[in-house]
Amino acid sequence: MAKILYGILYLLLTSFLVYYLFFDNNYLNNRLEDFRENLVRKLTVKFEIREKARIKRISSFLDWVQTILIALILVFIIQYFYLGNYTVPTSSMYPTIKPGERFFADKVSYKFREPERGEILVFKEPFLNKERYTKRLIGLPGETVQIKDNSVHINGVSYPADRDYYNSNTLQGEEAWKVPEKGDSIKLEDGLFRIKGYLYPLDLLRERLKEEPGLLKEIFIVRSKFVLNGNISTGPIYDRDILLKLINGEELVLDNDYYYVLGDNSGNSLDSRYWGFVSEKRIMGKMMFRFWPIKEIGTVK
Repeated sequence: MAKILYGILYLLLTSFLVYYLFFDNNYLNNRLEDFRENLVRKLTVKFEIREKARIKRISSFLDWVQTILIALILVFIIQYFYLGNYTVPTSSMYPTIKPGERFFADKVSYKFREPERGEILVFKEPFLNKERYTKRLIGLPGETVQIKDNSVHINGVSYPADRDYYNSNTLQGEEAWKVPEKGDSIKLEDGLFRIKGYLYPLDLLRERLKEEPGLLKEIFIVRSKFVLNGNISTGPIYDRDILLKLINGEELVLDNDYYYVLGDNSGNSLDSRYWGFVSEKRIMGKMMFRFWPIKEIGTVK
């Protein structure tokens, strides 16, 4: 239902932009011109300006300001709804993406379809909850992901055979994790947590958070036992609203699908092996096109 509503919103917004920018441009220009002329009249009356040359300069200045504002609004709309502009500051996606390279991300496709394995996602990371991460999608909702013998296994099958960086001695992980999907129930049965250098078992952590709820954002999960649907082992979910309820002993039914992601540079990447799964609501778009540096311009796969 959410994707349908998003799709309708995007279609309406796109139709509005296309219509007023390309088919009824005169109407919009006339309204803006009327507004600008009214503003010029008010300014000249308020400040008692009568010289035609000064009035003309004021009108020209307002016209320039109007052009800049329209351009900024269009850039904001395009970047917020359609085409994000991102950079990757670390080597976590090397050799596919080098540090400092800049990209456009498609922010429309996932409003109409689900992410596909192998696509490079841009998302709000769940650990610190303030950074934008770029990782490759490996595990889909409902699948079981395991890293063993220095390679990724999905539902017991090694993947992907053509990716050397997912088949090397730098790829280390944990036991098999089922990737949560919408409708799964999840609970936290045990764990060891670090806050500002101190370790807390689950029962002591509950008491500590009752005293200082703000410490929730400082939690790092050292080890844990998250369980899906009563008896299926899974990894952590760092989304703070969910994590707090799980720490307090609640069993939750998940409202979103989740995904397992890895960096291509597996030996130097903080990814799902360390902070668990990415909720679908955190995904911002799909990495699409590299535009900087110029010599590397082109699509990204």
